[in-house]
Amino acid sequence: MTFRSFVGVMGISNVVLITACGSSSKPSDPSQTPPMGAAAVEAWLAAGSYKQWTCEPQSHAARSPSPHGFNRICSNSLVSGNATGSATWPEGAAAVKELLADSTSTTPVGYAVYLKTNMDSAAGSNWYWYERIPVDSTAFPHDAKGVVADGTGGTGPAMTICVGCHAAAGSDAAHTPSPGGRDEVYTAVH
Repeated sequence: MTFRSFVGVMGISNVVLITACGSSSKPSDPSQTPPMGAAAVEAWLAAGSYKQWTCEPQSHAARSPSPHGFNRICSNSLVSGNATGSATWPEGAAAVKELLADSTSTTPVGYAVYLKTNMDSAAGSNWYWYERIPVDSTAFPHDAKGVVADGTGGTGPAMTICVGCHAAAGSDAAHTPSPGGRDEVYTAVH
């Protein structure tokens, strides 16, 4: 059956509906999507693709209620393109927070990364969380490599530390340090 005869049988509205069902909001460019797993994330961070995202122009002290010290945030196209909205973030929404030693540093001493893995946030369980801090830091419990969290937000440190904090994003004025904060994201850079 040709496409033209298929359209004649099904009707154009059904063809559009069938086409729309297969669409996804995930970015097709792999540079927009952090991988999961410490080794893969660290290699991806070292490649620096996220630096082409929409980034804050300079580092700054942590915005309350963040415990991350000096930092600079970069948002992928799904966050930056929806930053002024109010809906939950689409699957594939991601950001990288460069953790810096002070306000003038440009070389990160650690990173915090998040990636939404499903349209439904499931109270943070459908977000992937990764954070690495300096091994000599006492800010959070971490392994010998400085990894605080490496997993989805349904269990372990990703749930207790990352989701434990990010669940409040956008819930009230004290938890909305930047316009667009919501659905596990405090600062949506746009």
